[in-house]
Amino acid sequence: MKKRYVVLAVLSFIFFTNVSCDEDDTLNPEQEPEQVEFTTTNYIYEGDLRIYYLETKNTELELQIVAWQQIPDSDPGYNDAQASIVEASAQIVNNEEEANSIVSPENAFFIINPVIPPLPAPLPCLCLDIYNTVSNIVLQPGTDQMSLTITTVADQSTLINTNANSQISTIANTNGLGRYQTFELSQSDFTGEAMITVQTENGSYSFLSNFQDL
Repeated sequence: MKKRYVVLAVLSFIFFTNVSCDEDDTLNPEQEPEQVEFTTTNYIYEGDLRIYYLETKNTELELQIVAWQQIPDSDPGYNDAQASIVEASAQIVNNEEEANSIVSPENAFFIINPVIPPLPAPLPCLCLDIYNTVSNIVLQPGTDQMSLTITTVADQSTLINTNANSQISTIANTNGLGRYQTFELSQSDFTGEAMITVQTENGSYSFLSNFQDL
């Protein structure tokens, strides 16, 4: 009889442990986060942000080159200007090569590419147009850390501020290669100019954007 009690006690302990584990798995949403269904207007792609930044830098460099080319050879700063032209030209080539190497999210992760809003007339700024319905940023393949800060130009209020500790989730059916970070605009109906700063383990960069209603 005593042996039977011991067996029953052990079985009860095992059953209680299994039930507790099942409840823990159910109550912990971080273990299996809800999958986002990506649409053309609910996310931005890190690669698109990087491409826009590189194209903007090249535009600035090309304008600088034009200015340096106006310096006559009789000017004391002529040699420095020529050296700057060579350096800027090389940087333009490097930027173009990097931009061309960035894979679209459709080709990288088999998700639909985001769309850019139609350009308003007149153009408010030299900036990247974005819908204010975005709530995710999809990372480029190989990016491990992401900090995204978006600040309004008008009053410097923060719309988005993620950091290295913000959760990064995995896109389904990508063998762990596709990842994204979810965020929420502090002003859901914000429209207007904002400064976007992207920081990864490879460095940081900033550029001007313009948020529009869908």
